[in-house]
Amino acid sequence: MKPSDISKEIKRLVGLIRYYNECYFQKGISEISDYGYDQLLERLTQLEEAHPHLKWPNSPTEVVGERPSKGFEVVYHQTPMLSLTKTYSEIEVVQFVERAKKMFPNATIDFICEPKIDGVALSILYEKGRLVRVVTRGDGEKGDDVTRHVAQCLPLPQNIQNPPCDAFEVRGEAFMSKAVFKALNSARKVKGEPLWANPRNITAGTLKALDVEGVKARQLAFYGYGFYGPSYTCPTQQVALALLSALGFSVPPTYKVCHNSVEIMAYIRYCAQYKKDLPVEVDGVVIKVNKLDQQDRMGRTAKSPRWAIAYKYQPERAHSTLQRVTFQLGRTGIVTPVAHFSPVLLAGTTVRRASLYNADELARRDLYLGDTIFIEKGGEIIPKVVGVDRARRYTDGQPVRFICSCPACGTLLHRAAGCVAYYCPNKQGCLPQLKGGLLHFSHRKAMNIDALGPKTVDALLEAKLVQTVADLYTLRYDALNGLAGFQALSTQRLLANIQGSKTRPFDRVLFALGIQHVGETVARKLALHFRSMERLQGATEAELLQLPDIGEKIVQSILDYLKDPYQQTILNGLQAAGVQFILPEPVDTLLPFSSKNFVISGTFQKFTRAECTKLIEAAGGRVLPAISSKVDYFVAGTKVGPSKLTKAMACGIPILEEDELIKMMA
Repeated sequence: MKPSDISKEIKRLVGLIRYYNECYFQKGISEISDYGYDQLLERLTQLEEAHPHLKWPNSPTEVVGERPSKGFEVVYHQTPMLSLTKTYSEIEVVQFVERAKKMFPNATIDFICEPKIDGVALSILYEKGRLVRVVTRGDGEKGDDVTRHVAQCLPLPQNIQNPPCDAFEVRGEAFMSKAVFKALNSARKVKGEPLWANPRNITAGTLKALDVEGVKARQLAFYGYGFYGPSYTCPTQQVALALLSALGFSVPPTYKVCHNSVEIMAYIRYCAQYKKDLPVEVDGVVIKVNKLDQQDRMGRTAKSPRWAIAYKYQPERAHSTLQRVTFQLGRTGIVTPVAHFSPVLLAGTTVRRASLYNADELARRDLYLGDTIFIEKGGEIIPKVVGVDRARRYTDGQPVRFICSCPACGTLLHRAAGCVAYYCPNKQGCLPQLKGGLLHFSHRKAMNIDALGPKTVDALLEAKLVQTVADLYTLRYDALNGLAGFQALSTQRLLANIQGSKTRPFDRVLFALGIQHVGETVARKLALHFRSMERLQGATEAELLQLPDIGEKIVQSILDYLKDPYQQTILNGLQAAGVQFILPEPVDTLLPFSSKNFVISGTFQKFTRAECTKLIEAAGGRVLPAISSKVDYFVAGTKVGPSKLTKAMACGIPILEEDELIKMMA
């Protein structure tokens, strides 16, 4: 390759890898298989090693990949949380073992093999036996404080009796078990909701969800694999796993101490054979030097420890012939390309179609009709197109291009700046969007109009009796009873259901409106804070951002909805119909913290920060994320954030210690 071509290839690989990192770590989306991603990274590594002068600053080969997320407190790790070197080659495992033995020619060196859990790495900090903080791996140097999220969905020891030292750190992997994932996806299928792709993605999404309360039902689990105490050191990794188990942590269900590469490969094959029987997704085996003093002497690179390697299993893959690509339109108007191919057996089921996600992904695939494509199943659930065999492409094949117009109404598609999705802006005349909006409005968790099913909605739209959700409240018996399929009893039942929906509380109404990114819990928070549609419509961006767990993306979506003249007309119609636009003030105003706002910072002796938040909310108060003029009290624990404390003092906000807060609640 010419130097200019090499430079272009490096630029292309860097861009692709950074894009896939953004999807995987920030959005919880796997748009490429692990194997495909690792191959891209390996290709970039080879080019950089051969042409070091062309290597980019902050190349993806030198960083872990996950940057801290907005809306979370950033915490620096006491020691870096590194990424393991990965391989799909048995030869490279043998070479790793030989390198390790060469470093200690006169000493015994053993290795411990553990299943590689497909989850999210966490650091859990304890002080005097009490859990104080949970942090994600992030970029290896610093991560996100997800203590509050973990308190909702991840059972961890809160208080450890007789801890081995005053302060220590446990590292391990958070994951969703196969059974929980299957149950949640089954429930989503019954509701007609899109299925989650794999347990790893939903685990990451749960730990980073802005809607904290909404993650309670997503039961996560945790396997510990590392113990770090400044005043207490385990001699081996095997002893560390035994200590973690004694302290109340779950550890990997199978692990083995091996003495050579033959035993290691035997364990790798054993895990490959029985990994389907394990309760958690396993995508490989981690091999570590067992003695911790030998680990220290082997050291690390900028990205990975030299004393460990991860052997990954090749994913199950099938190939098929691409027959056509269709474009699906969702309730919010977003258009998704879908590949249809010849039926193929994969992971025990026959698959015929797979999502291609968005226009960018479709362009990257560079597909032609008749192509031989490769399909994998993410988490053995959702099929995905992971590649194409260009060597078998027909020269007269037709290239697949993303459409310019809505497949339902023909309106020119739009794409917002910074977004990957194209959407149809024709909210008023695009039938799939109208139908989706009506069905969402009538959902049992929204307005609960159970007589308004898909067939009924189709009939109402076809007869032009309904165009928006507000039109439901103008329906009359005579107009309905004359439609095909509408009998007297069914018509009366539908009208009674619609009339009864007027009693649904304001938070259910907000959820029913279908504002993008506003789920049940966010709708509830908005209703509790503003208590009326009028106040919500007058809210500023700054005021909305003050609400806990509501970030910029949700705020912008709310403001766009409320400013849209079309949506304003619908809101006026609903208000005129008598739908609940006000949440009455609670009768009991005797709670000690009623209408009081708090900010908390630091760690506490008698409860975790998550428990502190629950106590304040149970006493009628609200916990806000940042200092402002609306804050009534600043609750300061040990290791309080200095910037928050300084700002609180400058604003004249009363500062409470732990015992003072308890007295006030009493």
